[in-house]
Amino acid sequence: ALGQVPEKIPDIPINAVFLLLFILAGAGHMFLLKYNGKHGKKFGISGACFGFSVTRVLATTLRIAWACHPQSIRVAMAAMIFVYAGVVILFISNLFFTQRIIRAQHPHFGWTKPFSIILPILFAVIVLTILALIVAVILGFYSLDERIHVAVRDIQVYGATFYAIVAFLPIPALAISTAIRAHPKIKHTQTVDKFGQGSLRAKIIIVLISAFFLTLGASYRAGTTWLPPTPLYSGGLPARPVPGPWYFSRGAFYAFNFSIEIGISFLWLLVRIDKRFIVPDGAKGPFSYGGGFVFAGEPGNEKNRNLGNRDSLRHLTGSTASGWGTARNSRVSWGGSRTSLAHSSRVSWGGVSRENVAMALGEDGIQIEPYPAFEERNSSDPVGGDMGIEGVEAEMGWDPKSGKWALRPVSRFTDNYSPVGTRASSRTETA
Repeated sequence: ALGQVPEKIPDIPINAVFLLLFILAGAGHMFLLKYNGKHGKKFGISGACFGFSVTRVLATTLRIAWACHPQSIRVAMAAMIFVYAGVVILFISNLFFTQRIIRAQHPHFGWTKPFSIILPILFAVIVLTILALIVAVILGFYSLDERIHVAVRDIQVYGATFYAIVAFLPIPALAISTAIRAHPKIKHTQTVDKFGQGSLRAKIIIVLISAFFLTLGASYRAGTTWLPPTPLYSGGLPARPVPGPWYFSRGAFYAFNFSIEIGISFLWLLVRIDKRFIVPDGAKGPFSYGGGFVFAGEPGNEKNRNLGNRDSLRHLTGSTASGWGTARNSRVSWGGSRTSLAHSSRVSWGGVSRENVAMALGEDGIQIEPYPAFEERNSSDPVGGDMGIEGVEAEMGWDPKSGKWALRPVSRFTDNYSPVGTRASSRTETA
């Protein structure tokens, strides 16, 4: 088997180094999880990466114990189980990143039911495969039945091959999605639902690099699994470890397992995946990634007030959305001061969303709340004019029918909230 039976030299020093590295990586991911949580941001993948580091801490510790007790079947079995179970966390995390990029590139297709159920089904198969591999490892160590050993080998070959396919999936998925996105009919007519910090191209590169190295490791493991197996121990008593061919060597094991995995873990820390791949908590539906609310008082949410300037707005959790502004007298600044809603040369809104918004009362006074796009609304519902905000004649909304931004009138006397174009009309009623 790959890695063979570990020995005190060189396996204990090598595993001790990896043990320290995985502890550091786990501490880094847990720090980011706690730090973001204190700032109201949820990025569960940091927790998943911490969990992966824990499995690798256990795997390296158990291999050290196995080197000290080479004839202990229980220690050997536990070490092999944790080696199998850990890496799938990285596969799943990279698939999550892939899904978010595809949904950003194709907001409507990415949220369709057929596409949305692919990942849950795949996760279920992954979990069942892990359970099958764990059972196979246990049976392989304790059973002497030849038929069971044949079945165990079949399960191991299937599991290794399946993992290699799962690791490789982000590469063709992103290649197809990006190629379709580059088509002129789509590129110039459909908006990208931007999210997180950094460009979408940088996110794609990160996922592809991760997928390449994860596929490299998984493919090597699959390739060696397909080769004729060699026994770990001699058949005599006492049982002694049996040297294997070069492709089962310790160097290959550490290079294509722990080295790749710790590299991916530190890469994700270095590029700050918690900032790049974060999406609004509870995001659901087209344009819900970059369409979260933006409050101007938050640091980093300032926006250039130049008229017509298409800029990006930072979501409270880091996502971005394209926005622009007009004004009754001179200009509207989306993402300016939360308190400057008044008659002046510029009107500053406290927030904007790609989802449509309406004025409502909240804990901090007047705030933005979502409403269905341009629907009929009860005239008794409070609007900006009813709350004494002078100068608020229109509010921005995303019209899914036209696929464009549009202003609609805000008035207690207006029940029909149809789009009024890209500029606030002078005929709009005021409260």
